[in-house]
Amino acid sequence: MDLAAAPAPRTCDVWLVPVRRRNAWTRLLTVPDREHLVGLDSVATAVHLTSRAAQRLILSRYLGVFPDEVVVDRSCERCGDPQHGRPHVPGAPLDYSVSHTRAWVLVAVVGDGRVGADLDARPADGDLEDLAAAALTPAERRAWRRLPARDRADALLASWTRKEATAKLTGHGLTIPLRDLDVSGPRPTLLGRDPSVRLPHPRPYLTHVPAPADHSAALATTTHVDQVRHLRLPDTVPDDVVPVPAPRTSRPSALLAPR
Repeated sequence: MDLAAAPAPRTCDVWLVPVRRRNAWTRLLTVPDREHLVGLDSVATAVHLTSRAAQRLILSRYLGVFPDEVVVDRSCERCGDPQHGRPHVPGAPLDYSVSHTRAWVLVAVVGDGRVGADLDARPADGDLEDLAAAALTPAERRAWRRLPARDRADALLASWTRKEATAKLTGHGLTIPLRDLDVSGPRPTLLGRDPSVRLPHPRPYLTHVPAPADHSAALATTTHVDQVRHLRLPDTVPDDVVPVPAPRTSRPSALLAPR
């Protein structure tokens, strides 16, 4: 694989991976990951498999190890649960965040500070009022309702991804009520008074990320991002080929390449 250092300060690498069931990638999953596949429908299987294998393939590029050697810790910083925390590689000179829809997996990587990323699909028009009531602060909702009807779905989706990215950055997840999180500016503001829910100091920075059609994506970072590099797993990697480690005296062949 082409080795690379972690992204430079103020740079975030964003990888978009189409969700497909690549059966050979199952070898890159841990035993708990494989057990999680049991009982899933075809869509959920493809999402889980693509996400977990892609994380290993992408992280291996930065860490200079084979994909099956990447160790990801998902322990929750708040309660210690080993499975629902923000993922990280212990001791690595980088931080990353992952998000997915039914069609895409997004992995964001920074070499300085922390990152939270979110990717979501455009909601159906019939769901907009309920979603706005659940997700927007009173001021955000008033501004949203002043928009032309044709713009409301995209505006709501943009706000939602910014809020989710912030919640992923902090590690709180949805324990932060989205209605208490204002993302109308370049940095989020927490309106709630719960002392257990706090934003980092200084407040995170929010960055819009170009996304596939009918999707929206956003980053929340603890350091300002000036550059977003868009990367991909190369299309030339066949579905039925798993990267097999070469002898330890040599490097594996190139697996990952920038777009």
